[in-house]
Amino acid sequence: MKRPLKIVFCSLLVIYNQAVFGTTVKETRKLLEEWVGAEKLISEEKSKWQTEKATLQDLVLALRVEISQLDKNLDKSDAEASGASLARSKLIRRGTIAENAAKELNADLNSLEREILLAMDSFPSPLARRLRSFREKLTSREQRKSLTQRERLEACLAILQSAQIFHGGVNLERQEFSLNDEQSREFHVLYFGMSIAYFVNESGTVAGYGTPSPRGWLWERRDNLADEIRKGVSIRKKRALPLFLKLPIPRKADPNENGEDVK
Repeated sequence: MKRPLKIVFCSLLVIYNQAVFGTTVKETRKLLEEWVGAEKLISEEKSKWQTEKATLQDLVLALRVEISQLDKNLDKSDAEASGASLARSKLIRRGTIAENAAKELNADLNSLEREILLAMDSFPSPLARRLRSFREKLTSREQRKSLTQRERLEACLAILQSAQIFHGGVNLERQEFSLNDEQSREFHVLYFGMSIAYFVNESGTVAGYGTPSPRGWLWERRDNLADEIRKGVSIRKKRALPLFLKLPIPRKADPNENGEDVK
């Protein structure tokens, strides 16, 4: 009876060991599989991290370059802003100077125009007629509004240049005026600049001289000068050879004296 029990016990022990061993193998295999999976996951994450790390390093480098460039741009912008501020200040100063210069020029132009208009009252009538359009520019309120300072100055210069040319030569004009309230007649008038003029009619019967005054030219009849003045007219027309003329130079006309006021 004892032997069978021993055999049964051994059989049970073998069965138990097999069960325990089988369980251990399964668990071991499972642990191995989990370990292998964990190692694989770790390897994948490590590889992924290495890739991401390289990407992040590149990004950091790029950001550093961009930051450096931004710093340079900021420095440049600050410098440009400073330069722009300086340029703006210069422009403001130049604008102020230009504005003050324009005001001074306008004041000088007003003074020059007044002097020219006063002088034109004593211009010879033929010259005054030729400069009428320029005079109107300076006297017409509507025209003055539309004129720039440059155009006003050009008008003044045109008058002064024409006056200078006229005053520097001997000018022969055909002009109509009356003497001592007589009937108006046409004369040949020799202007020696704008200082004195001598006139004679076509037939040589009426002659005299004229001098400027603030209210126009004053004409004095001197018929005895007719022949000499006619010689001057012929010379000016190039119909006779040049020669000296014997003509009187009267004293400066007094505006209060009697005479013909021709404008």
